[in-house]
Amino acid sequence: MYEAREIKGLTRTATGFLWGYMILNAVAQIGSFYTEMVSGRTLGILNPTDYLVLANILVLLVTGIIVLRWVYRASVNAHAAAPDLTITPGWAVGWYFVPIASLWKPFQAMKEIWLGSHYGANWEAGYSSDLLNWWWGLFIVDSFIGNASWRLSVDAPQLSAELGLVDGVITIPLTLILIWIMRQIREAQDVTRHAEVFA
Repeated sequence: MYEAREIKGLTRTATGFLWGYMILNAVAQIGSFYTEMVSGRTLGILNPTDYLVLANILVLLVTGIIVLRWVYRASVNAHAAAPDLTITPGWAVGWYFVPIASLWKPFQAMKEIWLGSHYGANWEAGYSSDLLNWWWGLFIVDSFIGNASWRLSVDAPQLSAELGLVDGVITIPLTLILIWIMRQIREAQDVTRHAEVFA
């Protein structure tokens, strides 16, 4: 049996970190692009941009942990309202780390969280926002571009910087959509809590 809890504070924290990551990522990617394409890189010397990139990686890791904690807690709340959801809170997080299945299972989990939060036990008759599709599509594209940029960073640093810049651009709408989704789910869960759906 799942017990629902308020996620307003966790949502505020997670979305705050997402805003911070989005801004830092954009600055770091622009800096890397400038270093590789315009000013040139001095061999053996760390540029200020390198420290930005390291900070960006650290913030990404912390943000990822907080967002996944939010996913777990939001899934628990959704299960409290809709016990027959097919993806458990643990797997709502776990599927992100399973090769191949990570291409669609996390999206399915987030969609169930959305439906369970908005429609409760009638979740199967509900419908989700098209922005969930946009979020997941951008997430997949961003993941592939980010991975390609990282793999090319040694052998083709200029191409890596160009891909990194594209990654930085895609991250902006991706992050904004995720923030909107999280807030909409949190608001829906507040409504269902007040309606004693979670009681």
